[in-house]
Amino acid sequence: MQHGDEHQESAAAEIEEFMSVAAHDLRNPIAVVRASAQMAQRQITRGDPGAAQGRLKAIVEQTDRLTDTLETFLDAARVSAGHLPLRRDQVDLLEAVQAAAERARLFVGEHGNRSVHYRIPEGCIGSWDQSSIERAIRALVANAMLYGDPAAPVRIEAQRAGNRVCVLVSGGGPGPDADEAEHLFERFYRGRSAATAGQSGSGLGLFIARGIARSHGGDLRRVDGDRFELELPLGAD
Repeated sequence: MQHGDEHQESAAAEIEEFMSVAAHDLRNPIAVVRASAQMAQRQITRGDPGAAQGRLKAIVEQTDRLTDTLETFLDAARVSAGHLPLRRDQVDLLEAVQAAAERARLFVGEHGNRSVHYRIPEGCIGSWDQSSIERAIRALVANAMLYGDPAAPVRIEAQRAGNRVCVLVSGGGPGPDADEAEHLFERFYRGRSAATAGQSGSGLGLFIARGIARSHGGDLRRVDGDRFELELPLGAD
């Protein structure tokens, strides 16, 4: 009975932590949406629809951020449960990388102004769930933009070997401290570099990205510095 009580307490603690992080991450975009909507109402009442357009744009952007945050927490729950549903299709890796990089720019603020260099083989087509693969790559690109060297470009390179492909993403930074490296893929983990840089975030990006990779029969690992390698089979395993 004691073991059952401990299990229930652990599950309750996990749910509490999950909800706490979710509430924290949702609070800011909700506040921005509310404030922008109120301002747009006042501008329209004053007969200034042009000014209201800017506020409406902010609402759309923050709504996208809210949607992305909700999808992140849903993915985290699915990965934790070992059930991440996949809808496989023929996906062009170059297109997925480009879409992921552009999406990442929207969610890293001023860090999104960094240049991105690609080296992706032509005709690299995989049997993947497109939205999941793009989310995994986006997490790596966002990580590189946020914590890499601001003076260096983000580099995305793919290397094909037989029926597998490895996507390497780096921001030119030193990477985590030695004592942090083993925790990088843990749920909700945020290293000292994130706290020092004042970066917000749930600490779920790398956790979800690895879960997506493994659900496809691949894996995600840190190679060195801030360079990560996403390995994927090109066919369904």
